[in-house]
Amino acid sequence: MKIGYLMQLGEEIRQTPYSGPANHVRQVFLELARRGHQMRLLIRLEGKIWKTDDLKEFQLVVVRWADRGPLRWLERVIRRLQSQFKLPYLGYFESVRFALACRQELQGTDVFLERFSWMNYGGALACCWYRTPLVLEYNGDPLADLEAKGSAPQGIQRRISVSLMKRMFQRAAQVVASGEGWRINCIERWGVDADRVVTIENGSELVQLLNRGQLRAFDASPDPSRAVNLVYLGGFYPWHGVSVLLQAFSKAIQQRADLQLVLIGAGAGFEEAQRLAYNLNLADRVIFTGRLTASEYARYLADADIGVSPYCGWEEFSGLKIFDYKAAGLACIASGKDGMPLTVSHGKTGWIVSPCDEHDLCQAMIALSSQRDLLRRMGQAARVEAEQWHGWDQTARQLEEILDRVLF
Repeated sequence: MKIGYLMQLGEEIRQTPYSGPANHVRQVFLELARRGHQMRLLIRLEGKIWKTDDLKEFQLVVVRWADRGPLRWLERVIRRLQSQFKLPYLGYFESVRFALACRQELQGTDVFLERFSWMNYGGALACCWYRTPLVLEYNGDPLADLEAKGSAPQGIQRRISVSLMKRMFQRAAQVVASGEGWRINCIERWGVDADRVVTIENGSELVQLLNRGQLRAFDASPDPSRAVNLVYLGGFYPWHGVSVLLQAFSKAIQQRADLQLVLIGAGAGFEEAQRLAYNLNLADRVIFTGRLTASEYARYLADADIGVSPYCGWEEFSGLKIFDYKAAGLACIASGKDGMPLTVSHGKTGWIVSPCDEHDLCQAMIALSSQRDLLRRMGQAARVEAEQWHGWDQTARQLEEILDRVLF
């Protein structure tokens, strides 16, 4: 089929290192292309719209009727009035421009596949104008994200924004949530019918990048005197739980656990995490690598024993990091509740702890680090599951089934 992949709130996708959203879009695009589908990505980056058919060459899109002429002049007047009189923001011109770009660049497309983003509804407009079915990827609640950052809209702006987003969901033929927590959130927050929301988990490049022979969990002659290596992969916003992780790690060290910790990632909160590690006297136990590509962080994960996913104050507990941990043969210590994350089997592939609970997390570190054989068995079981279920090819296969269902 001919698929138009839409990303209106674009992440840098043209050069490494890729963010989680950018990596997701790239992997889905490539796997669907490998399955024989004709792909074109339309993405907005820094206010400009780009297109690519192969993720190698990107062409700037000049949108006729929107980048010049009366509509452009009208946009300038409206924006000036918005700024002067503090009028609510509707995202109208950005969305119309993107919808027109869809008409211009995606003629004959069978289906639109769009990564949902806040106040960007160009895909929904295009699907109505051109009667092309729209499938939305729901990889997180953007309103919850804004609330966590302290920048959520208030008053009439909030009511307008929520109303626009609900209408966008109404236009979608199907919504694909990246985790069961997000599926429930989509139904409850946006009022989407339960039968129109399915869960398709993300995948991990490490299933292909690493083989069992490279993984510590499969080492035939492990060194029992070697410290247990923990690794964290992800961001440093408060809900990622890095401060909880460092506090728990410090307590485990004080109880004579033989541990080392590597934190991979960057962004907001990174410097605060470094200061906290320093204040806790963990300089000789903690390594901050900064942001790395998948091929670069693969070696850190392959040399680790435990992957940590300490979400705190977040509604979904099954992030991309868990699939990378499992692919690298790591036992996973993950925050969770109400049966989530479904991707970690407590006692088999990892250990589920209460969110934001330093004591619970500390005790999990101590318990697993003192049972090396159990740790290895968990890591091996996690890798087996990753090989079976967590390759991007599995994600694309399930997504393909949804696209077929929408069309036929």
